[in-house]
Amino acid sequence: MRLGKPVKKSRGRQQRRSKPKPESPKGPPKYAFPYFVPGQISSDLITSVYTPLLNEIADTILEQYATDYLEYQELVDEQQKQQQQNDSKTDDDDDETAAEEVEVHADGTVQSTVDDLPEPPKRPVFDSKHAIEELNIMLSDTANDFNSNDWKVRANAAKFERELDEKYGIFRPFITEHPEVEQFIKSVQRRHAMGYFSPFRKGSGPLSTTSSVVLLFMLQRQKLGMEVMILISLFLLVGLQPWALVALVALGHQQLNKRKKKPLGTMNKNIPNVEPYYKDMTDDQKKEMLTKPVGSPLASDETLNQYDVILLGTGPTTLYTAALLSRAGRKVLVLSNKEDASGCTNLSSADHKVNKIPFDLEDSNVGNLKTLQEELAPALCTTTDLQGGVRFAQIGSNVDGYAFEILSIPGMGSADGRDQIPFVVGASVDQLAEDAANCLGDAFASAFGSDSLSAQYASTTRAMNASSFSYYLSKIFPESSKSLLDSGHYENATVRPTQPFLDKSFPLNAHLRSLFAGIGMKHENIKPSQTSMGVHVTNVCAALSGEGMHYPIGGPRALCHALASVVEQYGGRVATGVSAKELVFGDVKTEAASNKDPPPPPCTGVKIGDNRTVKIAKPVGGDKDSEGAIICMDGFIYTFLHLMPTDIRDKYKVPRGLPVLTESRPVIKFLFALKGSAEELNVTGADYYRLPSAALPVDEVGEGGFIKCGEIGGSDYEEDESQNGSNSAKHRGKTSKKEKEEGVEEVKEGDTQEVTGMEASQKTKKKVKFDTGSSWIHISFPSAKDPSFSSCHGNNVTTCVVTIEADDDFVTLFDTKPRLYAVHTDKLVKGDKMTGDCSRLLERVMKDLVETFPQVGNKIIASEIRGPYRRGLTHNPERFAAKGIRADTPYPGLYVGGADLTVNTFSDSILGGWLAANAVMGYSVIDHQYLEKSITSDLAEFLEPPYEMEEEDLAIPYVPPEPVDPPTEETTDDNES
Repeated sequence: MRLGKPVKKSRGRQQRRSKPKPESPKGPPKYAFPYFVPGQISSDLITSVYTPLLNEIADTILEQYATDYLEYQELVDEQQKQQQQNDSKTDDDDDETAAEEVEVHADGTVQSTVDDLPEPPKRPVFDSKHAIEELNIMLSDTANDFNSNDWKVRANAAKFERELDEKYGIFRPFITEHPEVEQFIKSVQRRHAMGYFSPFRKGSGPLSTTSSVVLLFMLQRQKLGMEVMILISLFLLVGLQPWALVALVALGHQQLNKRKKKPLGTMNKNIPNVEPYYKDMTDDQKKEMLTKPVGSPLASDETLNQYDVILLGTGPTTLYTAALLSRAGRKVLVLSNKEDASGCTNLSSADHKVNKIPFDLEDSNVGNLKTLQEELAPALCTTTDLQGGVRFAQIGSNVDGYAFEILSIPGMGSADGRDQIPFVVGASVDQLAEDAANCLGDAFASAFGSDSLSAQYASTTRAMNASSFSYYLSKIFPESSKSLLDSGHYENATVRPTQPFLDKSFPLNAHLRSLFAGIGMKHENIKPSQTSMGVHVTNVCAALSGEGMHYPIGGPRALCHALASVVEQYGGRVATGVSAKELVFGDVKTEAASNKDPPPPPCTGVKIGDNRTVKIAKPVGGDKDSEGAIICMDGFIYTFLHLMPTDIRDKYKVPRGLPVLTESRPVIKFLFALKGSAEELNVTGADYYRLPSAALPVDEVGEGGFIKCGEIGGSDYEEDESQNGSNSAKHRGKTSKKEKEEGVEEVKEGDTQEVTGMEASQKTKKKVKFDTGSSWIHISFPSAKDPSFSSCHGNNVTTCVVTIEADDDFVTLFDTKPRLYAVHTDKLVKGDKMTGDCSRLLERVMKDLVETFPQVGNKIIASEIRGPYRRGLTHNPERFAAKGIRADTPYPGLYVGGADLTVNTFSDSILGGWLAANAVMGYSVIDHQYLEKSITSDLAEFLEPPYEMEEEDLAIPYVPPEPVDPPTEETTDDNES
């Protein structure tokens, strides 16, 4: 209390104190004991209350019992007196009285009419004064016990004994002998009562609900794993105890391990292996197999409706997918539209010695061989060899640094930007960096390890490509599970063009931009500004992996023979020369058809060229583990626009994003048989590419010294000379005056089309025409890559395959949705003869071949033209942004595999087939992401291993070449002198 200030009075307290207290009611309380006397206090209720009450009750009972007993005794005495009077009568009177006292009923029973003796009264508890005295003694003892509190001890002891019997039962003796056990049980019970063993937390959590949601959102932005996000959510929001989370993780781990050890679907737990296709063959017979096509023609009366899976396609990817599914328990039918299911072909117009030699039409160069062999082993494994006898040889030799590519890019490496200086790409990244430093001005040759932009660029692309497998794996999982996969930077790269990435990586060196643009996209003639950066990264990493490129020994036909043998030994069939006309679909379910938007019908088969319908044996909609499937390996354009019936496509549409995509320009193949071996002709196994789409850009210096990077590959448009009065050959890859003189036509764009930076009437777009020395071309010598070619086919022939883009004379691009090419096959061959356009094109290609490789000028034995061949979707960013480019389609039972799912290379197309096989078998994101379980891992686990062999079992015998020491500086100086 502060001095000088009065205490503040509480008005409320005064009011409460001023109220009068209510008077206590008169008489005893409402619920008081009847014998309660107000004012009398007694601590002994038994003596003062219960004893008098019980004595009064006992006296009343005793008096009533005495009265009842006296009445009973009087009745008994009266009956006894009457009985004595009856005994004094005569015998006749006794008989007559007895007859009167007895009644006989109709059923023969006899009943006496004399009254029975009355029943004596029941003896009560208090039947004497002695019982009342015992009661008083018991009450006195009880009162004394209660007054001394000894009864509480005895009662607690009795209660404890009873509880022990109820809790422990037969285990009571053990617990009594071990009190520490009882103490532990009590502590556990106490904790359980306090909620320690409840899986849910009591009370508030460590964070509020709002803070928990904000924290989860921040963790999700950091791309934390979905499994960790679920555990954090259960702890913060649901309130699970830590021990419950541990138990939940342990239970989930147990279930996942159980699933990992179990084969999926139709796969058996013990898969028998197969014999090699070359078993008991001599070396000559093995070599003879390379001249035979893979597969056999289809008989007209052959039964085809007993297969579970039908694959439409040709080549190693198709047969690899079929082999995986065959080992997984499916019965597979492969329908190839070519005479050879391997994709190889033979010359039909050549000499009989040459027409048996196979020509590899596809680019069968294998990058990242170690990874590819791990994927091929479950499909190729036999009883004698893990790889089915198939081996791969590295392209090149140690003399040339295992060179596998020769890139000719207009302007790159030349001082004036006009010449085409070939650049050799080998297996060593250090060698490429050194060549770039010596020829393209990339730092110094002695410092490429730290200062070389080329080496740094290769390292950056490897880091980006690390998540490529997760990205492609997401194409077989639902969109909702995409967050479970770490696709990282690669997914972002796939939807972006390559040009800006190259400009930022090499802002001051246009030659390096052209070099890596060519390495990143050489299989298709599209510029970096139109190429997906993900494809560019994948191709650069494959070229600069350090492993180089490899080629199957015996060619792709040897590889396909091994795969086809696996399919056939498991009950499958590889049929050749079968063209598919259209897909066959079933009916929509009645309950689904009544909805507004019925689901697409299931795909049940395919109609082939002879109008027969091949249907899968197990229809879609039955058992999920064994339902049938149709897999199209030729891409989305062929599947949905060539095979699908128009009415089905118009009603149920195509996969999402497909209408905005563009088909890749078809190609034409030229086959040349050259006289002499590869060593005699001095041709290399490295593929030659001319890449006008990677032509040297023309950079411009703006105000303030700012460098504006030019467009790599030049522009598709050029100024009209009639209006500008000058040649517009400033950009590489444009139509030159020489091209116009040779008949390269130009198509003017309409006035309605907008062209950036110039009026449409002042711009012309080049028509695609093959021009010697400038157009895109790919020249390969497959026989030079195969070390067994000379021993199998003789050393007097070399095969050469030249690939070019189809001219506008042979294909036409239609501005449809999607953009498609129409192929004019009648302009190539009419009957058995080539057309005039085709003959002129062959002359230009042959001229280009001879100018590039002069040593083959007079060595051409025979030549043929094949194509045009479709190549699926172009590699632009829109292709990877489309959500519908997936292994599964909206139509149940219909799948798409191959290069359209990944990239159009040998290794990546194999990955596309692997994705399709996993999608058909039904592997989930849990299997792949957390169990590392896939069709190949399961086959490696459950497939019977090969027998132990003392020596290597090869399908194609060959002698590897002895390594040659590279020339030293002294040797080089002597040669120069």
